[in-house]
Amino acid sequence: MEQFDEMLKAMAKKEEMMVPNGFDERVRETLDGLPPREKRRGLGAVKTVLIAAALCAALLCTAFAASPELRGMLAEALGGFAPYAQGQEGEAYVIDGIEFRVVSALADDFTVRAYVEARELEGDRLSKLERNVLGGAFGLVDVPIKDMGNSEGSGGGTTSGICLDYDPETKTALLAVTSWGQVMADDLSGAEVKLFSLSGGPKAAYRTIWENSGGVYFPVDVKPMPSLTLDGELASALGAEEVRISSLGLSVIFKGDGAWHRFAGTNVSVRLSDGTLAEAPWEGGQGNYGAYGTETERKVLVWNFRQPVDVDGVQGIYVGEDYFPLG
Repeated sequence: MEQFDEMLKAMAKKEEMMVPNGFDERVRETLDGLPPREKRRGLGAVKTVLIAAALCAALLCTAFAASPELRGMLAEALGGFAPYAQGQEGEAYVIDGIEFRVVSALADDFTVRAYVEARELEGDRLSKLERNVLGGAFGLVDVPIKDMGNSEGSGGGTTSGICLDYDPETKTALLAVTSWGQVMADDLSGAEVKLFSLSGGPKAAYRTIWENSGGVYFPVDVKPMPSLTLDGELASALGAEEVRISSLGLSVIFKGDGAWHRFAGTNVSVRLSDGTLAEAPWEGGQGNYGAYGTETERKVLVWNFRQPVDVDGVQGIYVGEDYFPLG
């Protein structure tokens, strides 16, 4: 076992691994399925080998499945949000010469974002993608919507898709597809990433460089992180019905077609107990639900933080230059 331990240590030094979400649970399930340890001499060593093999197999099926380049791009994209992300184990789909795979997801009450690996199998179309420009990838994360009854009217939201990074050696791009404002159901099984097209930047004259001609969509596992409803005095000061905050973002729910116009398009930041500010630039995140012109009508504005926020440490909110302290 000393030799095996040394091998694992050498592998750990060589590869920079991110432990996927749910890894501990999967290892625990594997270990629970192993035969109980007997008192007879020798079986303890056998189980130790089985445990090591189970750990190694779990790592090989997750952290080592992606290339080092992709792991680096994904780690940089997630940043401090990595502990909140859900690692994905979905299959790869080849559509018109590009292989797609959902590799991670991030969500709260009104934001759901999927990170998608796109690998060129023929040509160099992905090299023409413009980095970090909204609209480079046209698609959405489609999740089951909460059933509010026929009288509540339909709900809607906004979407965005961008190319976060591209590795020319492996011809691999990392895409982020985001949907905002959907009133998600309690059961999110059946959620899908619907990627429709990719558009190039100046090199491609901003033309479409790939289309999902087969209408193939990618399953994604979505698990929203916890959120906190802030006090009613803040909501009243904003002219809103409710304000929710998570480590990922701020969501403000307005009743009717009124005060939300004041804040749409405005950047937000929150002041934390240590005196620092956490910025959440406006990216067009919004949604609506309920029947228009009735008591059920609601509008949701959504801002996402650049780095995770300690929701218990929020002292107040800046909307533009206006400051709204918590009561």
